[in-house]
Amino acid sequence: MKQPKTSEETDKINALRALKNAIIQGATWRYEQLVAMAVKVGVTDKEIDDVAHQALAALLEGAEQPLTVRELSSSWYTTQFRH
Repeated sequence: MKQPKTSEETDKINALRALKNAIIQGATWRYEQLVAMAVKVGVTDKEIDDVAHQALAALLEGAEQPLTVRELSSSWYTTQFRH
């Protein structure tokens, strides 16, 4: 049977989740505040680094996907080819 999480564990999970969401959303103004909050509830530097790495990996995961013909035709304007 799964043991219930303690308040400390829940606080750590919530702090790391908030930090990850801020990174994904690009809310740079919140980073310092969220890292301080995470450290206050007992999150280690390694855990913070791991969450930041996961968030950045999620952002970059689809960044280098090739464009399809349909995407190229809808994103390029005919005026770009005029001289």
